[in-house]
Amino acid sequence: MSQKSNGLACASKALMSGQWLNAANLITLLRVLLTPPVILLLLYRPQLPYNVSYNALAGVIFIIAALTDKVDGYYARKNGMVTRLGQFLDPLADKLLIIPVMATLCYIKVDGVRLLAIWVLIVVLVREVMVTVIRVIGARRGVSFPATWSGKLKMFSQIVAVSVIIIFPASHNDLVVQIIVYVMAVVTIYSCIDYLIRARREVFTRI
Repeated sequence: MSQKSNGLACASKALMSGQWLNAANLITLLRVLLTPPVILLLLYRPQLPYNVSYNALAGVIFIIAALTDKVDGYYARKNGMVTRLGQFLDPLADKLLIIPVMATLCYIKVDGVRLLAIWVLIVVLVREVMVTVIRVIGARRGVSFPATWSGKLKMFSQIVAVSVIIIFPASHNDLVVQIIVYVMAVVTIYSCIDYLIRARREVFTRI
């Protein structure tokens, strides 16, 4: 087996053998499993007991899901559970949390205006597709692309923007919220450029 395919082969082998069933990866999986409840609460707006706001509950669940991104990484490093598979699953879980929730916010309208503009979702999707392609190419060439500080900053800005819109939907068009969204979009674009520069240096120069 060539070095280029080692990364993907290791991930496939771990999945087939069940080696992915460690605490860190299960925490990562929890992040994905908490996504549907958030979406269902936002779409169906149920009447909850004790006058609990569905927006507040959805926001709390979303924030808990987002915080697992820190917990799984910390737990993996502390207990020696850092693996290629974990490095692959972690950013994938981020995408499976952020993108569906953002798409839901784009679908929902308040006073005829979408909670989140479609162009913002497009920016996020383009960035994620490009970075995923870079990760796959890198894996085939034996180059790992764990999350960088720009990727972590991107994730943080997206969590803040989405949380604010979920919990305060009536304020989605306010200036402060719009500034938060625009900052998030700029950080997302910067993160994409950062990965492209790194890929050019570490991957494409090896061709």
